[in-house]
Amino acid sequence: MQTPTCTMLRVRTPSDAHVIFHAVSLGLLPIVARRLDTEERRAISSGCVFVWEERGSNAESTGLGIERWTDSIRWGPSRVKDEFLFYHEKEPDAADLDLASDSSGPVISHHYSRGFYRENLIKQTYSVFVETSRGRRKWHLIAYFTQESLEFLHTIDDISGLSSLHVPPGKYKSARSAKNGKSSVSPVYEPSTINPFRDVSHSPYPRHQLITAQTYYNPAVLENRRPSVSSVERRNPVLAPLAYLEHIPPLRRHPLDEEALMSFPRFRA
Repeated sequence: MQTPTCTMLRVRTPSDAHVIFHAVSLGLLPIVARRLDTEERRAISSGCVFVWEERGSNAESTGLGIERWTDSIRWGPSRVKDEFLFYHEKEPDAADLDLASDSSGPVISHHYSRGFYRENLIKQTYSVFVETSRGRRKWHLIAYFTQESLEFLHTIDDISGLSSLHVPPGKYKSARSAKNGKSSVSPVYEPSTINPFRDVSHSPYPRHQLITAQTYYNPAVLENRRPSVSSVERRNPVLAPLAYLEHIPPLRRHPLDEEALMSFPRFRA
């Protein structure tokens, strides 16, 4: 049975992904050599990370690579953030719910899939071009996680063999950057604190505990989050990337403000 490249791990940035790719290149971590079978797909859980090579044009002679990734999970449309693609698992259809039902009644809260109850998964993907002894190849990274378990997953900083691994600059070129003609340099902000799927209006946590673009990039918040902030950082605060701001739902006005605004004729429906 094939095992994931990593388990109990979350990928925060493209730089994290490059470290994992380099560990695979050095033989420190395994690469997935073939498509997952039924049992291997059932074993997918939060924290599983898979690295695989896309099958090239001469695959018939080498027998290496995978044509496409399949995990038997139904996914919604993709969302782009920091050169990653994110997919939300779709809710089960009526047939799945009927299968999950028993004498105690239908499933209400959590998703039933692959024989047990769990939260919906989020799939994170990233692709690079890398020069190998067999020529230029395209490698893919697939990471799975749930929002509820994200804070409990490890990072590469927690793994001694990865935290100190030096990645040669330019060795792994983002496939998206190559396609769009953009630089593959990782941003300087801390994307692990920003969740592209968090809707603050429906969050189970108090609003003041959430880190949003408005608070995280405020110089006062930066000063509280870091031991010391130089005068240069105060004069030049880190700005939220436009790609992130475009996906933030606007905050709702206070009901009194909404009522006052609607009192003007031009704003009435």
